[in-house]
Amino acid sequence: MLLLTGKQSKLNDDYTQSKIGIPGLVLMERAALSIAERVETLIAEDKVRFYKRKPKVIAIAGMGNNGGDAVAAARILCQRNNDAAIVLIGNPDNATESMKKQLEIAGNLCVDTECCFVPDGDESKYEAFKNVIESADILIDGLFGVGLSRDLDNNYKKLIEVINASDTYKVAVDIPSGIDCTTGRVRGDAVMSNETITFGFMKYGLVVNEGRLYGGKVTVSEIGLEISPTGYDDDDISFRAIPDERMKMLLPYRNPNSNKGTFGKVLVVAGSDEIYGAAYLSAAAAYKTGAGLVKVFTSEVNKDNLMNMLPEAMIGCYKKGDILSDEEEENLKKSVEWADTVVIGPGLGTGQKSRTILDVVADAGKTGKCLIMDADAINICASDKAEGITGLEIFKKAAASFNGKMIITPHIAEMARLVRTIDLEDNDSGFTERIIDPDRDNFKASDIREYIKTVSDNISETAVRMAERFGITVVLKDARTHIASHGIGREVYVNLTGNSGMSTGGSGDVLTGIIAALVSGIHNIEEAGMGYFAQTVAISVKLHGAAGDAARQLKGERGMLATDIIEGLDKVLS
Repeated sequence: MLLLTGKQSKLNDDYTQSKIGIPGLVLMERAALSIAERVETLIAEDKVRFYKRKPKVIAIAGMGNNGGDAVAAARILCQRNNDAAIVLIGNPDNATESMKKQLEIAGNLCVDTECCFVPDGDESKYEAFKNVIESADILIDGLFGVGLSRDLDNNYKKLIEVINASDTYKVAVDIPSGIDCTTGRVRGDAVMSNETITFGFMKYGLVVNEGRLYGGKVTVSEIGLEISPTGYDDDDISFRAIPDERMKMLLPYRNPNSNKGTFGKVLVVAGSDEIYGAAYLSAAAAYKTGAGLVKVFTSEVNKDNLMNMLPEAMIGCYKKGDILSDEEEENLKKSVEWADTVVIGPGLGTGQKSRTILDVVADAGKTGKCLIMDADAINICASDKAEGITGLEIFKKAAASFNGKMIITPHIAEMARLVRTIDLEDNDSGFTERIIDPDRDNFKASDIREYIKTVSDNISETAVRMAERFGITVVLKDARTHIASHGIGREVYVNLTGNSGMSTGGSGDVLTGIIAALVSGIHNIEEAGMGYFAQTVAISVKLHGAAGDAARQLKGERGMLATDIIEGLDKVLS
């Protein structure tokens, strides 16, 4: 499922009209009809409130084509014997040609225009506008569309404040006015919609950042738009999401003529002298998701606890202390050789012994095997030099050793530390400058807060550049996790499942186990190709979120534990 930016939406609209040949007014009529029909459904559903009177519908229309959709929707509602009127925002002389045509049609049919309001700071005008808005039961928001790319001035912000202050039900046309379709950010202020009807394809700005909140319930209406095969710049990112109905269908195939070795062998290098829970969560999640065999390599102090909690898993141990012995190092190498997929990092710690363990794993990789680097493994790679090899050198070695099949799963702060290390130690401040505006003031390479903001504001670009630069797959975790991978161009998967209850300790450890199980289920990674590999990683993230959503139904969001997410896997996979 495509998620379109504002620019991509405009390209597809132009292509549909100029190359396919569907007139813009036809597309506008289809869009308006879908809005009008949704409004009529809302009226029919509220039988108690509207039993003895017709509800008042006000279409707020700017001078662009988004406003034309709203005007046409009001006209259709009037033609169907509903009480609908138009409020124009701006100077009609500056309207697009399609908007002017819709105003002409509405005028010919005597559709009421409540007022024509040009935001100019005159308080008396805002008071009059407020009275009109408060007279409505349902508002159709057609002020700004997907083409908005600038911050609103104070006059428009005051207008939107009036709209948001009203308790009317608000239906946004394509995207809430004031939301940037390309980033999901608020451009000064934005209409807080109850629901949004978007056309042709889901918009990226409706699923990320503030757009998730301001869009309300989102419905995609098919109006005949086609995808343009050309016109995209090389720097454009293509966003995709895996539809809910295709998640199970796209899981790696399970051959009925199989044994426990068929579905992959997962090694979990996790835990430390003080921590065993992370190792358990990753290993248990891998088993629950279908891994055939799971082995945990951890401190010997964790052995009894892990054997009691997860008797299905094999355990390999190293002695408590600061040094990894030659025998323990050899056992770790053999364990990596045994595994199809290695998870390293959850609860591992960042001391010298943990660094040695990570270095051994980085050395032991080979083509066809997969490495998932999480949590403390990433922190080690982002840390300053301790003894011998630097963390960044270990990172590069691991990426080369596992030959394109390394996955990293950082959250925003972990990625920020890693990007900062690249800038400081790899003589490449340009890595950051290509992500952000190089002219941005007050950016200091030593300030981790600036890096966190940079990564957060540029999550997709950061993921893509990291994947391309090191030949890896990046799972950049946030409220909306983004997945990028080398070898598939500037394509990013965006996960749309999950909830706030998953913001709990251990949730990321569960995710690494799920990813490990599914990529281990790919019987020939090299033959499958990077497209299928990246898609499997994206499905893993979606499955993790879906399990969290299942756990929410049973436990609620506030008190959810990582173990509840593992239990949620049963419901999702059954």
